[in-house]
Amino acid sequence: MNLFWSTRILTDAREDHLTEFIAAALKYCQSFRSAYTALILAGFAKERGWPEPEVLEIATQVTFPDSTCRPDMVLTLKDGHVVVCEHKLDALETAGPDRDPRTQLNRYLDLPIDGLVYVRSDWKPPASEVLEHEKYVRPVGYAHFLWRDFFPLLASGDHLLLDWLRDGFERLGFTPPHAGVGEMDGTDASENARNRTNFAKLWGPVRSESCRLGWNVGSGSIVELYLSENSFSTASDVFISPMKVARFLVRVTPRRENVEEVERRLRNVVASLPVRIEIVIATVPRKHGRVRVVNVVSTLREVLGDDAMDPPNMERKLLDYVTPLLQALQTKETKGDGGN
Repeated sequence: MNLFWSTRILTDAREDHLTEFIAAALKYCQSFRSAYTALILAGFAKERGWPEPEVLEIATQVTFPDSTCRPDMVLTLKDGHVVVCEHKLDALETAGPDRDPRTQLNRYLDLPIDGLVYVRSDWKPPASEVLEHEKYVRPVGYAHFLWRDFFPLLASGDHLLLDWLRDGFERLGFTPPHAGVGEMDGTDASENARNRTNFAKLWGPVRSESCRLGWNVGSGSIVELYLSENSFSTASDVFISPMKVARFLVRVTPRRENVEEVERRLRNVVASLPVRIEIVIATVPRKHGRVRVVNVVSTLREVLGDDAMDPPNMERKLLDYVTPLLQALQTKETKGDGGN
């Protein structure tokens, strides 16, 4: 049993949950602690004339007196320097209370610390005053760390905690870009645009099958698909996006708030797919108000597999993943023939 993955579903505090497992790995696995410290702090320490960084103490959810701050993780080095780490998945920085409404990183930089590390699942650079601050630990060439930066450090077989985290990182998409696709949401705008344009060409079979099932197919952000106006489906619309660094999302909006029925249909078909998938009911804003949706979440690497390098193979993999999900949403009397 993977305790990281099996306990993740028990809490909505996913960022805190990930933090606690990272902290445990740092405490109990010396090889991971050394590699992690070298990755985030070696260059930063050298520039400041510190000794080679060595983490002595790890604490989580630390409250600093006389402040509105509670960083996710605090690292105390052997030489006495203190580095705080703020961990995010999809969430943005939160603002403080009325007496100090600044965002988290701005407030953290005022603490009696020596360094601030920021880690996210996708790219969302902090404000310029944070990036330029002497305490901000900035990776060479990038605005902040990504969770996938730590994936190579999770060596299989070194420690059970690392095995759990490695499997979890693969499920969450915290891995390098797929070799057959490349970056679509990275820091190089021209490379991103080229890769998105090339990926969009792979949707041809999915578009055709969606139309056959009765959907009107539109596009968004080049690589995203919007399916709508299908009278033969239990869903009013379906949004498909492989855009995020760490996520392949199929978002289903049920008709008439029939969320539980849609979730049941999707869970039934997902059990037969050879892909690790999470199904989550969420509430999202729309023009007419907030609505409940069913998110089918996987990763591009899971959907395509490591062997899908040529376009025909990738097209087939995308079709094999999306089609069963759309078929599960078809109403009983039209399922299988798309109502045509």
